[in-house]
Order: sequence, then structure tokens, then C-alpha cells
Amino acid sequence: MRLVGVSVTALLLGGCSFLNGGFGGAGDGHGPRYGAQYGAHHAAKTGAFDPCQIPYAQAPIPQGCHPSQVSIGLGPQGGHGAGQGGAYAGGFPQEPQFGHAQYATGGYGSHAGGNVHTAGLRGATPKGPRRPRFRGALDLGLEQSIQGDLIDYSRFDFAPNNGYIPNDFAAAVVDRVTDADGNETTNITAWTAGPRRPRPTVEGGTEPALFDEVSRPNISISDAWSAPTSIGASGEFILGPKATVFGRVGYTRAQGNSGDAVSVEGTVFQSNYVDVNPDTFVFDQTDGRASRQFETEQQLATFSYDFSDMERVDLEAGGRLFFDPIGGRRTGQTVTPFVGASAGASRYNAVSYTIDQRQLAYDSLFQANEAFYYDVDALGFDLDGDPATPLTDRVELYDSQWVPAGRLAAGVEWQVTPRTALAFETGLRVEGARDYANGEKGDTNVSVPVTLRGSFNF
Repeated sequence: MRLVGVSVTALLLGGCSFLNGGFGGAGDGHGPRYGAQYGAHHAAKTGAFDPCQIPYAQAPIPQGCHPSQVSIGLGPQGGHGAGQGGAYAGGFPQEPQFGHAQYATGGYGSHAGGNVHTAGLRGATPKGPRRPRFRGALDLGLEQSIQGDLIDYSRFDFAPNNGYIPNDFAAAVVDRVTDADGNETTNITAWTAGPRRPRPTVEGGTEPALFDEVSRPNISISDAWSAPTSIGASGEFILGPKATVFGRVGYTRAQGNSGDAVSVEGTVFQSNYVDVNPDTFVFDQTDGRASRQFETEQQLATFSYDFSDMERVDLEAGGRLFFDPIGGRRTGQTVTPFVGASAGASRYNAVSYTIDQRQLAYDSLFQANEAFYYDVDALGFDLDGDPATPLTDRVELYDSQWVPAGRLAAGVEWQVTPRTALAFETGLRVEGARDYANGEKGDTNVSVPVTLRGSFNF
């Protein structure tokens, strides 16, 4: 029996050696193929070696690895136990965020994200991330002029008070009185307006003055129109992670304002004339005047403007420079500051304005408790002081024309998705002077635009 037992034990040991040599050894050529696969799998699970592991998020994908196989970890730290712990320290699958701008490229701004091409099969050569080269944008904006006059009377002297004569609005009341003997006399009460005193001339004489003072301030661009609103479309070419160039076409419109622009002050007189011939009576005559009263510093008339709407087409080209993000790196929704500059031209439509006049009723100062003004709508104005030209209440200010324009801008851009972004910017916009209808040069316009822009990467 002892001999049989020894024989069986020897036979079993020999069989084990045969199995080991047939499937796990190096002699038949099949062992390395299966053994190597098992060993690699075991090493990956234990953390001893993982060919698809990267040390940080921005590292490239190892050759032959699909994005879904990539994990982040510290790598083996020595020994079986240490490797098992180190392989999964901080690791997570990369596929959900691999295509994100900041993981794929490390760039800034919405132009840095976009499409990413990687290897689809194990063993294929992976392609690097491809940044988008072009993006389109739409924008909305407001604009406020901070410098520049639309009407400068030193260059465009077509003021509504030109040709204004206060005594064109004089009034009188005729009173016929019959005495006991049947004699009839004519008394007239007249209300006129003019200067308090005649003004001296250089020659030492006097010249007739029509009024005491006129207030005629220049009309600024911001007073002539409401805040312009604009829409625009642009295409932007991406030079690199931090620089772009763009071209834009825009349309801007503003509603014309109306308001008082010119006022004339003078002295109103009440004169009583006794026993005069009404057929030959003229205002301000001295013959037959019994008494005279006056009211000084009265606003005789006010003139208001009503401007036509403003329309403008903008063409510009420029560039933007992006800086490092100031937030949102962990989520990928970065907020990136930038600066920009552009130059181009703007075409304005023709601009005109109409004039309305409010005139003081002179007799109301002496017969009523307060001054009464009435609208003068039917009368035209001698805007150019030339009696040969027809009266008008409409002035052509500018013809349609092109002017050069440029702007400096600064803002921030928020990366909403890897392909879309929103930007807010402001700055300064400068336009060249327009030519008045009389040929004189107008004022340069400096404004502050505020713009909201949405963009999409192609």
C-alpha cells in the first residue's frame, strides 16, 4: 500500500508539471499570448501598471487608448499594495469632459473650445484637438454721445430767430370817444415789444435793436436724438487661443427729439395815444402819445426744434485680445476678459428739423393775471435773412454721407457651452465730423457704446 501511495503521488506531480508546461510555460508558443493578457489585466486592476492612465487632466491621451479608458491618477508608488492604492487616487473617467475647451486645448475664451478629434479604436494613432477657426456673432447695443454738437451756430447760422421781428406781433385797441359837443376823438392803446434802450454802434450813433437778448445754445447730439439702438452681425476668425480678428456690419437708429432751442427776451410796452387818426396811425409813433408803461425782461418768443430720425449703417473691422480666465475653470464655463479695437466707416441718412414758435401775447401782461403764449404754426421763418428766398419752417441740416469711425472696447466673455458664448463690452467710439448743408464742417462725435454679443463656434 505504501508503494501504491508513493506511485500515485508521483503521477499527480508529473501531471501538474505537464499542465504547467502545456498552458503556462514558454515551450509551446501559446503560453505568452494568454499569459501576457492575463498579467496585464491583473496589473491594471491592481494598479501596478495602467497604459491608459494620465497624471493630469491636460495630458494627451496615450496612444492606443480610447477616451473612455483614460483615467487620472498618481501612478504606482512602489510595491503591490502601493500600486493598488495609487492607481485610483483622484482618478475619474475622462470621456464626459474630454471635448471641453479647457481640457482639450488649455486655451481661453469661447474661441478656444470646440470640436475635438480623437482615436476611435485601440491601436489607432490619435489626432490632436482641433480648435475652431471661425465663429459668427449677433449683437445688440445702446450708445450715448458724450461729446459733439449737432448744431454749432458759429458754423451753421440758420437759427429760427433770424428774421424775427417782435413788432410783427404788436396789438392795439381802438376806442372812439364823442364829447358833449358831438366831437369825436380816437384813442388807441397799443402793445409793442423791443429793446429797453437802443444799442450804440461803433460810429457813435445808434442802431435799431429788435430785442434785448437772445438765448441760442448749441444743440448737442445727445439732445437731438434719443439714445441710439443698434443691431449687428459679425464674423470672427480665430488666430489662436488668445487672439481673433473680425468684420462687422451694423444698423443703428435713434428717434428725433423735440424741445426748446432758442428764446428771445425783450421789453413789452403799453402806449396810450389820444386823438389820433386811426387811418395814419403806426405803432411806436410819438405824436399824440399820452403815457407809456413797460414790462422788462419778458420772454417774447421761444422756438423749438423737432429733429428727424437718425439712421446709420456701420462697417468695421478689428481684433480682440483675450486674457487668462478670471473664473469658471473647474466647470469649463470660464469668464474671460478681453480688449478690442476696430476701424471703419458709417453712413448717415439726411438730417433735418422743423421749427415751432410760441409767441407771447403782449396785451396779456397788462390785462391778465399771467402771460399768455400761443402757438404760431402758420408762419414761416426767414432762416437765412434773405428776403428773396421763401419763408420756411424746415431746415436741411446734413445731407446723407459717409464718415470715418473707430472704437476701443473692453469687456468679458462667458463660455456658456463649448461652442457658444456671451460677451458684454463697452468703450469709446469716435466718428469724424459731418458736413453741414451749407458746406461747413460739423463736430466730431464721441460716444460710449454698450454691447451684448452672442457667438457660436463653427
